[in-house]
Amino acid sequence: MPPETSPAACDLILSGGTILTLDDADTVFADGAIAVRRRDIVAIGPRETVEAAWTAARRVDCTGRLLMPGLVNVHNHTPLMITRGMIEDIGFAPMFTPGIPQGHRLSEEEASLLARLGVYEMLRNGCTTLVDFYRYPQALARAHAELGSRAVIAGRVHDADPEELTRRRYVYNPGLARETIAENADLIAAFDGFDAGRIRCDWAPHAPDTCSDACLREVAELARWHGGNIHTHLCQSGIEVEQVHARSGRTPPQALEDAGLLDPRLIAAHCIHIDPEDYVRLGAAGIALAYTPIGNAKTGRIAPVLDLAESGVAVTLCTDTFSGDLFEAMRWAVAMQRVKRDGQSVLDARTALRWATQAGAERLGLGDKIGALTAGRRADILIMDTDAPGLAPVIDGYGILVWSANGGHVRSVIVDGRMVIEDGRLTTADGPALVREAQKVAERLWTTAGRNPVSRRVGA
Repeated sequence: MPPETSPAACDLILSGGTILTLDDADTVFADGAIAVRRRDIVAIGPRETVEAAWTAARRVDCTGRLLMPGLVNVHNHTPLMITRGMIEDIGFAPMFTPGIPQGHRLSEEEASLLARLGVYEMLRNGCTTLVDFYRYPQALARAHAELGSRAVIAGRVHDADPEELTRRRYVYNPGLARETIAENADLIAAFDGFDAGRIRCDWAPHAPDTCSDACLREVAELARWHGGNIHTHLCQSGIEVEQVHARSGRTPPQALEDAGLLDPRLIAAHCIHIDPEDYVRLGAAGIALAYTPIGNAKTGRIAPVLDLAESGVAVTLCTDTFSGDLFEAMRWAVAMQRVKRDGQSVLDARTALRWATQAGAERLGLGDKIGALTAGRRADILIMDTDAPGLAPVIDGYGILVWSANGGHVRSVIVDGRMVIEDGRLTTADGPALVREAQKVAERLWTTAGRNPVSRRVGA
């Protein structure tokens, strides 16, 4: 008889529970287990098989739980959490709204405290990989480094004067281009590849209207040298379309194409006010759309996502500042496209889950590392609370996650093999303290902007 082999050692075994791998075959293990060593999944399969082959320093009983890959949220600006609950009723986009505390009105310390709130919220809601870009990008990178998320960080490159934009005027300043480009370059030098690649840095020209043609061309050249993705806003508003046309006689996609930015590395948010002739242009270029269903719908708009997808544009999903709950975004994504197509059931839950996992991972160049649960991939895993009445009954697994789940149903979160949320508690920092610190910043800045926060009112 061959000698018996001893179980191999690993750091963590998640034992029991139903595992939705979301791999290419949609493999499901009804009573499964996952073995994790350092950052990686080293085994996944039936519980008895995995537990016979591996012994762990720590074992977590997941009996009765639902396990799935971490969510990939491809477009965010974490410090802009300061505007939610306010911007929805006073403007369509913070950069174009006068008198609110955003961007150029924040200090680096304020941006840092607000970024920590945003990262904490998204982790708590099951987003393990986040694209995050804004002013003071190194403050963003430090927040992700500290709290344990997987992140792609960029600056906010533009040369349109932000104060003039609040008056709906475009004044391009070459000095501002130099400043924001330098900020993005310094970020890359300081953080690209941090912690074995958990944090990566890219380039992010803000939009075709807030960047002059010269600024767009310069970023294209820098991004070509750097590699990675390019992140931007595209056809977010009618104002953007009008400005680009007035400046050059082109549409925003044509402006990006002429600058050398329209290629498969581009991830463009919104894409609402698109000329149908540009559907084919974007599809042929192989770009990806960062679909933002919640933010778009709050201003009464729906992006032509299915038209773009049918033209060859890849679809990914994001929450974009207003919420950290990508489960909610999945639900809105399907519902809004059914409205757009006059009630046709044009999408299903499995498609929305793919947009929020594998599709985002693939477009970030991480398709072999995250987005599904398989041996050899990084251990980015969600443990869902199936004791919650809103997450029952579980039948196919996909429908309940998209149509009923929310971020509050996320019980524990593992990123890169590290438990960063355990039983609803942030393990890498004091979560309630992060909320309190951000609240103080918001109260101070909104008071300066002329608002009277309810938390500071006395009496009627």
